[in-house]
Amino acid sequence: MLQFEDFVMHYGYFAVYLFFALGIFGLPLPDELVVAFIGHLSAVGTLNYFSAFVITILGVLTGTLFTYTIGRKVGKPLLMKYGKWISLSPKRIQKVDSWFNKYGSWAITIGYFVPGMRHIICYMSGSSGVDIRRYLVFASIGTFISSITFLTIGYFVHFPF
Repeated sequence: MLQFEDFVMHYGYFAVYLFFALGIFGLPLPDELVVAFIGHLSAVGTLNYFSAFVITILGVLTGTLFTYTIGRKVGKPLLMKYGKWISLSPKRIQKVDSWFNKYGSWAITIGYFVPGMRHIICYMSGSSGVDIRRYLVFASIGTFISSITFLTIGYFVHFPF
């Protein structure tokens, strides 16, 4: 975390935005921990809480929209061609699509609280054909609630990073 703190100290809010925009690709630090750390940096005066909150949301939404778009453009063909390697037959993919279209909206929102889940949810939303407006509504809700939750935890619980 010290290297990340140095990065934030040097590049400021741009570093926060960049980390979350690229974090969706599975950078080695869990996003939830980083959001809490950003909250900690806000508590000690390195960052402004409200600005960090806004930049976090913008970064996360940028990354998730990019991953959604990848899923939307190439997800289904890749799953149909290579799904068998991960036990996803065409019939199973169809079941996932119908489940996702029925319950996926809330899975999108809840996925922001489960480490690693937002990465899969974004891709699956796109490949399942979830409407972009519907995706944005539920992704925004999840991003907003999870960001404020983890930022606030980091703000009030001072971690010995």
